[in-house]
Amino acid sequence: MAHQTAPRSTADLSPRRPGLPARCGVRGCGCEDPRQLRNAANAVTVLRTLASLALVTVAAVQHSWPWLLAAYLVYWIGDSADGNIARWRNQETRFGAVFDVVCDRINCVSCALVFLQFVDAPWPIAVFLFQFVVVDLPLTLLPMRWPVLSPNYFHLIDPLAYTLNWHVVAKVTNTTLLITLLVVLPDHQWVALVAASTVLVIKVWSLGRVLRLTVPKDTPHVPQGAAARA
Repeated sequence: MAHQTAPRSTADLSPRRPGLPARCGVRGCGCEDPRQLRNAANAVTVLRTLASLALVTVAAVQHSWPWLLAAYLVYWIGDSADGNIARWRNQETRFGAVFDVVCDRINCVSCALVFLQFVDAPWPIAVFLFQFVVVDLPLTLLPMRWPVLSPNYFHLIDPLAYTLNWHVVAKVTNTTLLITLLVVLPDHQWVALVAASTVLVIKVWSLGRVLRLTVPKDTPHVPQGAAARA
């Protein structure tokens, strides 16, 4: 009877690339990072950021609502496009994830400030900007402490934090809910303020939760499970 060798692990079956660890076979693991700066996904991020900034500048100078709407649409559609392109073309990188997060804040803050020219809602906008820049920015960068490609794969570490913050529904709600409420209900700004405050509370709680998670120091890649909680 022929001798049968033991099956190899997924990492053993995956090809090795020069300068990179062996692939572990877990989608979203940091070892899948091709470490490419020049790719289609990052190019889209640059283009949508610059285009939205140009449109929002025109909106501010001409006091034009259609131009501001165009700036928002370029930002929102471009933000979705660069991530989808990265996934479709297997170009997801940790650099691209951080770059996208920073560009999101540039576009969002510029659009929100110009939005105040059209809707006098300083308190809802102030709460939103505090949440999005002061709280959500470090929260979104914290997943990079783990060997994952981006926060989009934080479900490998903590499913609840991922669902509340980086699930597609949570991300869309965070970037569009406030503006939608202020446009649809301009005479009831308290609704937008309550919504923005609720999101702020969720973000602060999530930040505390993620900070309490233990980062394994001796694990070269992410296993299919959750990290140990402190």
